[in-house]
Amino acid sequence: MLPGDRRLGGLWCSEVLEQLSDYLEGALPPDTVALVQAHVSECDRCARFGAEFAAMVAALREHQQAAPLTPDVATRLRRRLSAPA
Repeated sequence: MLPGDRRLGGLWCSEVLEQLSDYLEGALPPDTVALVQAHVSECDRCARFGAEFAAMVAALREHQQAAPLTPDVATRLRRRLSAPA
């Protein structure tokens, strides 16, 4: 649970954040999409964060390099992303 975590629209803020990437990718089932939307419609904090996150993802996609990562860079990136925080 996050500090200030609230349960609105059937989900906790932390649950919305866990599913935000899948929500933006359109990879959630319709019933979960409805829960996320219900939560965000009642939670201005999650709505603001979600909008900022969506804008950041869109900006990254716009500036995405056409060249694929080299195997060495891809391996280092995977290792770094899977390391404990």
